[in-house]
Amino acid sequence: YPLDLVVCTALGVDMYDCVYPTRTARFGVALVSSGTLRIKQQEFANDDRILEAECKCQACKASISRARLHSLLKSNNALGAQLMTHHNVAYMMSLTRRMHQAILDNKYPDFVHRFLKDHFPDAKEI
Repeated sequence: YPLDLVVCTALGVDMYDCVYPTRTARFGVALVSSGTLRIKQQEFANDDRILEAECKCQACKASISRARLHSLLKSNNALGAQLMTHHNVAYMMSLTRRMHQAILDNKYPDFVHRFLKDHFPDAKEI
């Protein structure tokens, strides 16, 4: 999970091997800065937004909507899983680049705090 990467990096781990982004993509789950989106759920059937505004993946750059991805995934079209996989891998690569930069800037504790606030906005204290 992205949270695991952030916490383990804080503990000194610096090498990872992870199937999470590809496996979750096949199940219709998109990784985004606020957590996850279960794109196969009905709430996304008419959602014209892209997955994530700042994302550089094929789906987001091509402005493929959440509704279109929902349709592709619900119909078991392989393109849906491929686009979701590319998005999730792009998300994880972006996350690791941001973690690396925060370490270089000596601001990793601030990065962790922001990450936790973004992923757990309802938490009373972080």
